[in-house]
Amino acid sequence: MAWLEQRPSGAYHIVFRLDGTRFSRSLKTKSHKEALARRLRVEENLKLIETGRLSAPADADLVTFLLSDGKLNHLPAPQKRIRLGKLFQAYEDSLPVGALEANSLRIAAIHMRHVARTLGKNLSLRETSTEHLQRHVNIRAEEPGKFGRTVSATTIRKELATFRAIWNWAVEHDYVSTPFPSRGVRYPKHDEKPPFRTRDEIFRLLNVNSADGCSHDELWQGLYLTADDLAAVLDTVREKPRYEFLYPMTAMAAYTGARLSELCRSQACDIDMQQGSILIREKKRQKGRRTYRHVPIADPLRDVLGRWLQQRSSSQYTFPSEWKVSRTRKAREEQGAVSPEEARHHLDQALAKTPWSMIPGWHVFRHSFISICASKGIDQRMIDDWVGHQTDEQRKRYRHLFPEVQRQALQSVF
Repeated sequence: MAWLEQRPSGAYHIVFRLDGTRFSRSLKTKSHKEALARRLRVEENLKLIETGRLSAPADADLVTFLLSDGKLNHLPAPQKRIRLGKLFQAYEDSLPVGALEANSLRIAAIHMRHVARTLGKNLSLRETSTEHLQRHVNIRAEEPGKFGRTVSATTIRKELATFRAIWNWAVEHDYVSTPFPSRGVRYPKHDEKPPFRTRDEIFRLLNVNSADGCSHDELWQGLYLTADDLAAVLDTVREKPRYEFLYPMTAMAAYTGARLSELCRSQACDIDMQQGSILIREKKRQKGRRTYRHVPIADPLRDVLGRWLQQRSSSQYTFPSEWKVSRTRKAREEQGAVSPEEARHHLDQALAKTPWSMIPGWHVFRHSFISICASKGIDQRMIDDWVGHQTDEQRKRYRHLFPEVQRQALQSVF
């Protein structure tokens, strides 16, 4: 026989004996009517056990077994729950060292801060739905972005792509069991980025006030330097000798199309002067793998690197950090090497108050390398091999730099 006991808190407990053992379990209710119904259920199931019509497994939790009419042997394990405000930190803490590039983690953190801000830090991941994602899109689409415009659809898509990747991690760790609820989410229309243009072309557009609706800053983001422009920029940097690493690093960026993070990661053993090639250490081409590509050493770069490798301080890195270089406020990805933050700062300082102060950053050298190669009619496959990952959208921005190839193609038609 089973009976009820009411505790000082008002909650009822079910109590019974079976084979000389006393069992007790809170019913998690203060309702006498509900507690009585559960007591009757336990008594009925006890009679079934006594008559042999119901048999509890040896390893079963007997109270759970009786309360569930024999459907459960144990209390279900509590579901793991995590809120948006804690999600990214849990994800980052689970990653092994070096699994993601430092800059990729930094951008992912920014994306998830926006998600947590628009949807609320206390929103449980299990409660996140398509409606929540659409709310994030709608809010972000009305917020100010770059160049005097609202946040672009491209940026919003990247934020939700980051959320999707972390959601998939959460599925593997039992924080959520359903697929990412992005089906049906609608995004605002977006404009293509303007094609790459030379400095003279951008000045001409600004002078005639016909910049295709683009802001000044947006046009300069599409700047590419001609071969003569590159030589002039390198001369300007060389005349600023305070930071000795800056000129050879800028030259290597200009003549290889390497990303800034790849330059900072470069090691002296990657440069084969005899073979005439540079090994570029990648982190973006294949997920979860360290990959490499080779770029031939252009003649102007050979002289610069030859002198630099002889005079630089002893280090495994091509561009070791110096005592004169300001200490970065962020953790270094490569201890002992110049950090991307330092390289950005010192390039800006070197170009300030010069005719090249409009250069928006290191990525201009990568764009310029690709654009110059394209304008000379170099095979697209070879360019892709040299610079690594390139999207179709990126290729489209410098495809107009193949005038001779396009002219020949049209002449073959007519």
